[in-house]
Amino acid sequence: MTVPLIDIVPRMSRMISHPEALKPALAISVLAGSVEGLALAALLPAISALARDAPVWGMGLAGWLWVFAGLAAASFAVNYAQSRKNYAVALDFLRSIHRLTGDQVAKQPLGWFSRQLAGNLSRLVSTELMSAGQIFAHMFGPLIARATAAVVIIVAAWFWNPVLGLILTIAVPVFGGITLVSTGLMRKGRAIHEPEEVALADRIVEYAQCQGSLRSCGRSEDFPPLSVALENAYSTKTRALWFESGGILISGMITQGVIVALISTTGSLAVAGTLAPIPALAFIGLALRFSSTVSAITESAVALESRRPLLDALDEVLTVEPLPEPATPAVLGTPGAVELDSVTFGYANEPVLRAVSMTVPAGTMVALVGPSGSGKTTIARLISRFYDVDEGQILVGGAPVTEQTSEQLLGQLSMVFQDVYLFDDTLTANIEVGREGATATEIRHAADLAGVTEIAERLPDGWGSRVGEGGRALSGGERQRVAIARALLKKAPIVLIDEATSALDVENEAHVVAAIEALRQQATVVVIAHRLDTIIRADRIVQLGADGRIAAAGTHDELLAEDGTYARFWRHLHSAQGWQLTSH
Repeated sequence: MTVPLIDIVPRMSRMISHPEALKPALAISVLAGSVEGLALAALLPAISALARDAPVWGMGLAGWLWVFAGLAAASFAVNYAQSRKNYAVALDFLRSIHRLTGDQVAKQPLGWFSRQLAGNLSRLVSTELMSAGQIFAHMFGPLIARATAAVVIIVAAWFWNPVLGLILTIAVPVFGGITLVSTGLMRKGRAIHEPEEVALADRIVEYAQCQGSLRSCGRSEDFPPLSVALENAYSTKTRALWFESGGILISGMITQGVIVALISTTGSLAVAGTLAPIPALAFIGLALRFSSTVSAITESAVALESRRPLLDALDEVLTVEPLPEPATPAVLGTPGAVELDSVTFGYANEPVLRAVSMTVPAGTMVALVGPSGSGKTTIARLISRFYDVDEGQILVGGAPVTEQTSEQLLGQLSMVFQDVYLFDDTLTANIEVGREGATATEIRHAADLAGVTEIAERLPDGWGSRVGEGGRALSGGERQRVAIARALLKKAPIVLIDEATSALDVENEAHVVAAIEALRQQATVVVIAHRLDTIIRADRIVQLGADGRIAAAGTHDELLAEDGTYARFWRHLHSAQGWQLTSH
């Protein structure tokens, strides 16, 4: 019965802004349960006083009626206070969880984020938030009160008649076992069906997103991966339902069995003369009320267990440890410079980079080239400290990134990656993200250099046009131009660019290439290059091999003169860029 409560209090204290308010809420719940338990326990002496027409424990029937009146008034006051305290904690949770989650998320390295995580966070702080609030408002406090009432009833029964106290005491572990079995079966059922439900949700999103491809192939009416996911979700949900139903069935059957056993035992004691008939009837009533109280505890524990995944997800966010960073900024010896010193790194124990060393002097442009999976994007992410390296070190501005605060490191960098995200705001506001407080003139100048002015002139509301969520009102190349305008506006000493111009049309490509040229005039540029024009303009070219090592490094002319790996790569790229579709 205590298993669902073991970690609930520490978790709750992490999820509210005033954890000190939990103690008064718990205390008032205990007090409410004590009053309820005393009111139920008083039935035994009161009914005995009525049956004997004589005082019991120094009070006659009238005295016990006054006790009931006092307990009723106290119960009203205490339950009112309990509701206020519990709702205060719940409202504190609803007010605080967004800020607490946001503060925690802001501390995490960029590599912590993923599309799936973003979806989970969105769900946690929106649709499922009220479900979490119910834990504070309607579940935990009443559970504590009922548990306290049950304890008071047992203690009073021991004082009244040790045999009756023993009977109720024996019933407690039985109900505890019911709770453990019920919550265990629910947990088992959830473990069976939840992974398949997540997979089904992913397939539904995939099916919706790839409608263009499916319809172009005449496959929109039949998507086998979604059908398989539906079948798996149905079958696992059916299996899970058996476990969950089994828990409910066992709980109901054993609860009723315990109630029958209590009544039978009390009746046997009355027939044997151990208990007088009237007190025996009173105890049967008390036992029934005790059983319903403990059953309610079981139901509350099961309800809490059903909310456990939500608490787990919230707690996982609130307890995740960010990458360590110093309390004070580092001294930057060579602003604008980037250096990788024998860097080795991998994802999930799969090496991507092996002993990579490279230097990017301030004010230069280095192009990273190589086959897919060679680690080009990983280098850019490590420079930004998405992750910490496994071996070696990375220096930005002459200081190791691990010795810099996040604010200091990211203040030196502008990042233009393939997955550009624009906010559902105006074109001007999206560029201004690059530097808060920039003047209109500065914004327009950056936009001109990045080729965004031409976009604004075509949009119906000009600079005030909204670009839609994620920038869906613009093409991929146009979104990248806006991202470059942000980088130009920020004027960071180092710019990281995943050029990705291979999929752009001629107009967008020309604007992006021109914008890169503008960036290199004011910053150090590390560009993941895909196009000939960008590669040939670089001061230094670093080619990565499929094994995650540097295969070649130097200027374009130097590498061509070596007639090695880069020269073969260049010839292959040059010939591929000349491909075109013909009518023959």
